[in-house]
Amino acid sequence: MDRRDELRARIARHASAPGATPSALPGLRFNRAERASVFASGRVPALALAVVAQGKKVCRIGAREYAYDADSYLVFTGEAQFTSSIVEASCERPYLSISLQLPADEIVRTLLALGERDPGEPEAAAAPEDAPAFAARVEPALVDALCRLIDTLGDPVERRVVAPLVISELVFRLLRSDAAATLRRAAGRLGDQARIDQAMAFMRANLTRRLSVAAVARHVAMSPSHFAHRFREVARTSPMHYLRQVRLLEARLSLLHDGASPGEVAARFGYQNAAHFSRDFKSYFALPPATYARQFRDGLARSAGSGNTIAGGGIGAGAGAT
Repeated sequence: MDRRDELRARIARHASAPGATPSALPGLRFNRAERASVFASGRVPALALAVVAQGKKVCRIGAREYAYDADSYLVFTGEAQFTSSIVEASCERPYLSISLQLPADEIVRTLLALGERDPGEPEAAAAPEDAPAFAARVEPALVDALCRLIDTLGDPVERRVVAPLVISELVFRLLRSDAAATLRRAAGRLGDQARIDQAMAFMRANLTRRLSVAAVARHVAMSPSHFAHRFREVARTSPMHYLRQVRLLEARLSLLHDGASPGEVAARFGYQNAAHFSRDFKSYFALPPATYARQFRDGLARSAGSGNTIAGGGIGAGAGAT
């Protein structure tokens, strides 16, 4: 079987019903539709990947329009509001896709590893620096990595150990592509990616504290305005959005491992009420916290006794499946 056929079969197996299906990996979602749709709104909080295995979709971000199908993929280059429409789908040949939010931490680490300029990088920009997304041709290596990522869902140990490695590979391949040359240049133009990495580490170490942009900027010796601007250029999301993301990821682990109630978790991570926490949680993980805990704690319980855990890496699915 061709590797693309294998990817389509894997997605179809997980996306057995129309709509979006979340997975045990935060940020990984399967999508299925059996008829064309009108434009619906959505949003992504950071760099995100959308790959169609069957059918066709059109995405509009502002005045720009991107069409992608089984021969191309779409990358959202940062926080974005969008509308999208499925233009090819039927019961016989349903629209099938996979979407993945890419961890901001991994983006920064990869940019640091790539350096300010990748050898052989083209001089001309592949797209304007302010482009909210780019579409590119699907390469075999991308398909292979996605197949391997989906395969980790069936084994808790692989979700914990192998999945983060595959996600790192995906981030590397996407950021090293010609289409991402402008992102690399924007991130590397002032040479302060390491301080953004330090700021992220500081936020992760102080999740239960009340943090402001000014406080984090002061920790890495940057002015608040410059820090906020550079954080968005390098991490592809805002500082406070990143902080909310990592808090929600830790909240998710508390729900799964500690058996804490949504109200207890909300209070632990600084939410004033459980309703606000539930809204944020659902926007990232596609399910309310109590429902998510019931669904994925079952998988955790089945692996108990072997020392296995559901992987904690990745970023939430965001609203508006792609």
